Amino acid sequence: MKVPFSHKERQSLPTPGSHADTSFLFTTQYMVPFLLNQCGSLLFYITLASADLTLAVPLCNSLALIITLGVGQFFGEDIGGKRAAVGLLLTISGLALCIASCVNDSQ
Repeated sequence: MKVPFSHKERQSLPTPGSHADTSFLFTTQYMVPFLLNQCGSLLFYITLASADLTLAVPLCNSLALIITLGVGQFFGEDIGGKRAAVGLLLTISGLALCIASCVNDSQ
């Protein structure tokens, strides 16, 4: 049976509550995505408060997926190839149908 960490390796791991646990919180690699995420959450709640729920929820969820795939592609991540492109097109098509339906209902 293999031991996950030797005694020497276990001593070098940060202990819970040590400064090493929270030092990453103040790096730009953590703060920029965190603040962008918080801005997205704020926009989501503002949209929910001011728009029709039958349009706001699909719109926000679809845009979250589209933006995630777009940012992943921008940073060079493998987003899934043709299957992801088909899924993205289906998501955009469904979103267009939701928007068209809400516009027709309001007229």
